[in-house]
Amino acid sequence: MYSLENAKKFKWSSVSGDLNPERISCLKKYIVGSSVLDAGCGGGGYVDFLCRQGFHVTGVDINSNFLDLASKYLRLGNYVSSDLNNLPFPDKHFDSTYCFDVLEHLDDLSALKELIRVTRNRIIITVPREDDFMHNYNLTFLHYQDKTHLRNYTEESLLDLLQQCKAYDAEIIYELFVPIKCLISDTITLSNPDRKGKITTKIINLFIRKFLALLPLVKIPTGLVAIITL
Repeated sequence: MYSLENAKKFKWSSVSGDLNPERISCLKKYIVGSSVLDAGCGGGGYVDFLCRQGFHVTGVDINSNFLDLASKYLRLGNYVSSDLNNLPFPDKHFDSTYCFDVLEHLDDLSALKELIRVTRNRIIITVPREDDFMHNYNLTFLHYQDKTHLRNYTEESLLDLLQQCKAYDAEIIYELFVPIKCLISDTITLSNPDRKGKITTKIINLFIRKFLALLPLVKIPTGLVAIITL
């Protein structure tokens, strides 16, 4: 299921090239040094972006179809086919490593230990945050439907993972906020209404729309970012 078809279905930005502004801002803010590893690079969208900013970036992915896509689109960077649990690099080879939306697909403890091994200064990790809001309404966001995910994370479970890897100097922040205006319908209907009923319904619906316009937006974070300083 870790395939181009699935990546396109769920709009993976590394494949489409439509890079997420939050991720770009995170990279600009937290990357240290010039030698960078993209662990689980997909189609190489972020590798290409950073190379154009002057970084020396290596993208690693286990699926050769993604790496072929990077070549097809002439994306800059060095690309290596490898399992993240057994990277073909010496210890402390890269100044910084980032790993976007990958750990939820595999043995996260083993992979994170390997990322720590090959990195000198900074690791940036993003994972899907466990939904603690939308499921109360029998709703879900698109990325929670991705069946290649083995798990979602809470702040506590992500912190526990970091502590198991002895990554004690870490900051966890929220990302990928989705604005929710209201979780109730903005219209009502009546079964077989008479003329009076139709007028009443229009008035009620007008009131509902006016009321919803006054409500503040609720922003729900759907992702977590761990910034690890080694």
